[in-house]
Amino acid sequence: MAYELKTEGNWWYGNFNIWDKEVCPQRHTSLFELVPLSMLSYPNTAFTFFDDFITMGSTKAAQAGHWAVTEDDGAGGTDAVQEANNGIYRHYCDGDDHDEAYIHWNLEQVQLRAGKHLFWCARVKLTEGNTNTANFCVGLSENVGADHMQNDGAGPPATYDGMCWFKRDANMFIEFETSLAGAQVTATDVAAHVSGTWYEFGAWCKPNTTTTFTVYPYYRIGTANGILRAANTHALTLTGHGEMEAYFGVKQGATSTEEYIEIDYFHVIQER
Repeated sequence: MAYELKTEGNWWYGNFNIWDKEVCPQRHTSLFELVPLSMLSYPNTAFTFFDDFITMGSTKAAQAGHWAVTEDDGAGGTDAVQEANNGIYRHYCDGDDHDEAYIHWNLEQVQLRAGKHLFWCARVKLTEGNTNTANFCVGLSENVGADHMQNDGAGPPATYDGMCWFKRDANMFIEFETSLAGAQVTATDVAAHVSGTWYEFGAWCKPNTTTTFTVYPYYRIGTANGILRAANTHALTLTGHGEMEAYFGVKQGATSTEEYIEIDYFHVIQER
């Protein structure tokens, strides 16, 4: 039987997009169904960043391209793009307690702006060297640097502007947080974290007024349907919210086997 595309129109949260049941996830289970076609198609309507990680040249000592590296020295694992389908990049942190590694834009290039939709999504995998001791994080934030995941399972920084999905040591769940300076809203223990499993993490920042946003967290585990947490949104105020950079990272929670994080892609779309 010949393979046939079956493309249909699709409405979700007031946005019209296209959907094909042969090649797409189940209807209303992908964050990208919420992105207007004009933002996906026309560069004059949206800023778009997409990295599929077919190359990665940046190191702590020498930046190459848009990524910079902040990390503790000493990791023995080889940070490299893997010989695997779709482009996979692996990055290690050293094996001493509190050692860490963050890969982040070299400049802060997105910011919540009045009336402008913002979407971000990344697909990452943490294979824990030692069960229940690893930390990882992925999202958008200002001032990504040392201790962006705090020591001893304390989670993201006490003060920052941004949002992230993360896992803490001594906790086997994924969690989501938004932050404006020292005020955080954290969704704890959203879903179990399974070592060695791909997770797609992201969020839709939907403008409500000239000063407020509703943030819809989104995640997908493995090949299961994606979940938009429409009943568990976060409110963010535009006033005082700083510029942000895309980032992902991994941190050691005990002196043990080196931890590493893998990333398949990172996608950011913001209305111009």
